[in-house]
Amino acid sequence: MKKQFHLQDIILIAMIAIIFGAIFVGTDYLYNVLFVAVGPFANEILFGLWIMAGPLAIYLTRIPGSAIVGEVLGAAAEVIFGGTFGISALLSGIVQGVGSELGFTVYRYRRWDWVSLLTSSVTTTIVAFGYELFRLGYVHYSLGMIAALFAVRLVSVIFFGTIMVRSIFGLLDRAHALRHVHS
Repeated sequence: MKKQFHLQDIILIAMIAIIFGAIFVGTDYLYNVLFVAVGPFANEILFGLWIMAGPLAIYLTRIPGSAIVGEVLGAAAEVIFGGTFGISALLSGIVQGVGSELGFTVYRYRRWDWVSLLTSSVTTTIVAFGYELFRLGYVHYSLGMIAALFAVRLVSVIFFGTIMVRSIFGLLDRAHALRHVHS
């Protein structure tokens, strides 16, 4: 594990942030359409997409703090690109980045596999859902509704934050684009 950022790490995280900032903006608009059909479940279905910048940044750089930096910069790019959530996206980026980072902290940044990604997905879901229980007013729903929203979010985060991040890593690794990760 590397302990500090180098120029190539900063560039990589910035590229991830820009790409995901654009994806986040597109997802914001999709959310508005989906919300009409499924209400608060729209947020939970799409939530996994909104957290991908953090786990991808840390999984590719393997530097403590990368998940927070990646997620916050992705949120900043979303704001700059005109996302519908405005400046509140930055606070969400911090919360989601911290949640993602916790999953790797559990293993003291020594484990880089499916287990650490899955742990990161679980910690991201718990931390972000705890925050949004109050921010989105979920606390006023019945326990069954809260459990259903949590379950949908967890599935979304596992799909995007574990399966998709690991798949992207695998594609980049096979393309020999990640030599610095193995050094």
